[in-house]
Amino acid sequence: MKIIDNKKDYYDYLSGVYGIDEQIVFDRRGSKSLNAPGVLQSGLEECFATTLLPDDKPMEAKQIWELNSVRNRSEVEKTKKRFYHKTRLEGRVFHYVLEVGWNRYCFEVERWIDTKNNSLCVDYRLIRTEHEVKDRISDSPIALAPCSLLFSFWTGEVEWGKRKVDVAKRVDNPILCETYIPKVIPSEEMWKAIYEFLSSQKEKPIVDTRSDIQKLESAGFDKNTSFRNV
Repeated sequence: MKIIDNKKDYYDYLSGVYGIDEQIVFDRRGSKSLNAPGVLQSGLEECFATTLLPDDKPMEAKQIWELNSVRNRSEVEKTKKRFYHKTRLEGRVFHYVLEVGWNRYCFEVERWIDTKNNSLCVDYRLIRTEHEVKDRISDSPIALAPCSLLFSFWTGEVEWGKRKVDVAKRVDNPILCETYIPKVIPSEEMWKAIYEFLSSQKEKPIVDTRSDIQKLESAGFDKNTSFRNV
């Protein structure tokens, strides 16, 4: 795969390992560094910012039904009995999806201020991976966007099928090397997903939308003279 861009990402080095396939081109020009000003909007900024934001605050004690974290809810559900009067500490929780080719990675990020030393704590975790995704959020090989989840209090399950992705805040072809993503998704997995996606796009069947007259003209016939009754 050949990558065209003036920026480098953490999987680019694999072109020197696998070789460059000139037939498969990843035109990444216009890619966006996530730490550049104005790239991330609210809902995504909190997922990648490593400095304090105005709304950051210490953890809060929440009732079971108030929890926004998939992990926190699942840990509560593991207990044999629900104690509705008990609370659990939780920070600000955000969710987003990262699509790489036909793969979709669902992330959860929790932020809070440690009151002991007044420092920012950020906990990120991959909570779901989907393959062969058909309803992609972008035509770009890589894209990410914030999303919201629905929780079923009675069943204790996350209703993934009803999650809402905020496509208006989508970022196409983000540069991920300066984030925690390389620790979660191996470079080989990224490269393979992008390569397979671009290959599938190249193999799309070409639909001939020409009219019958245009087809005949392309074959050398003239609509005015070739079919005249001499």
